[in-house]
Amino acid sequence: MKRLVWLLVFINVGLLAYFNLDRILPSAPQVKLTEIDAEKITVLSQKQIETLPKKAASSPSPPPPSTPPAVTACFEWGVFSTSSIASAQNAVTKLALQATVKEQNSQEAKRFWVYRPPVKTAQEAQTKAAELKAAGVEDLYVVQDPKWKNAISFGIFEDEQLATKLLNELKAKGVKDVVKTLRNQGQGHSSLLFNNLTTTEVTALNKLKPDFPEADLKEVNCH
Repeated sequence: MKRLVWLLVFINVGLLAYFNLDRILPSAPQVKLTEIDAEKITVLSQKQIETLPKKAASSPSPPPPSTPPAVTACFEWGVFSTSSIASAQNAVTKLALQATVKEQNSQEAKRFWVYRPPVKTAQEAQTKAAELKAAGVEDLYVVQDPKWKNAISFGIFEDEQLATKLLNELKAKGVKDVVKTLRNQGQGHSSLLFNNLTTTEVTALNKLKPDFPEADLKEVNCH
């Protein structure tokens, strides 16, 4: 009997709690939206818009760095014999370069050449040039001029002492059959003068050396 009474009590308490949940548990806060009063809306004129405070303009980004101008210098290429000066001028024209012909007197035209005599084939010359570069001799090229084809040139000098110094340095590095000779006798020779050559143009001229072994390219004072 007592159990039945307690059971009824629990049932009543449960029903009471169920029907009063909104009072027992806190409800979520209610957000009240602000009503817009249409009578308070004002349309601004263009003049009023212009007087409104403006957002500070962001500072303009700096302009990209400009490319520095190409470094230029003046060069002399020579000397050329009477028979080869026309070919040299034609090669320069193909590079879209302009040159002035300078006549050399007999003393100025003398050049001392340090070289290794021609071998039979181009393959043999290229193989030997590669061996020399591996041994530390960097300044050389294989001559393509028909008269001296497949010779290996190490340098051309106005000063005979400089030519002799290079000859001794090459021999000290184990280079065999290297020769120093007077490349020309200073009769009727010319050189080409260039103004304001860029590095790229100088590189292009240096690539012509194998075809003109009697001439060297050197930087000179601009006039």
